[in-house]
Amino acid sequence: NYAALIQQQINEDKEHLREKTVYGVQLTEEKLNDFRDEQIGQLKELMDETTKPKRKITTSKDTKPK
Repeated sequence: NYAALIQQQINEDKEHLREKTVYGVQLTEEKLNDFRDEQIGQLKELMDETTKPKRKITTSKDTKPK
């Protein structure tokens, strides 16, 4: 069900060309209390990864393959 919700949100985002979209559902404190400590840790890691500044990848034309 969650994957279907995310897919629906992605499709709606493409149709409306929004600048910033929040995907998923809002987790209430009550819902968070139902999670195990390990799951909370995984959510924190996911949040950290998705909110990192994006790194630019640059390539140099002068480099030769090894």
